Amino acid sequence: MTKRDAVVLVSRALAIIQLVTAFLDLTYLPARFLSLYHYASRVNSLAATAGDFYFWTYDRTELAFYFLRIGALLIFAILLWNCGPRVERFLLPSQKDNAEEEN
Repeated sequence: MTKRDAVVLVSRALAIIQLVTAFLDLTYLPARFLSLYHYASRVNSLAATAGDFYFWTYDRTELAFYFLRIGALLIFAILLWNCGPRVERFLLPSQKDNAEEEN
């Protein structure tokens, strides 16, 4: 196995880890939507309290960050799966870089 093959293998393993993490984050979305729906219906009623407004805002923010995190994980997984030259340089520095660090 060449160094290039090893880098591709490690890069794809990291991409699979990112995909699994994104899938796990997807499993939390139904609960977040349900909680958001619950507090949104309470905020629109006349009996809304300050806590209802807080949790409604909290759930909206949390849901936005879930989507942002899932998107970032998927983009990161695609970049790692393709294993371009930047990823290769990151995972396996050139011999020249190693020689400079030793001096």
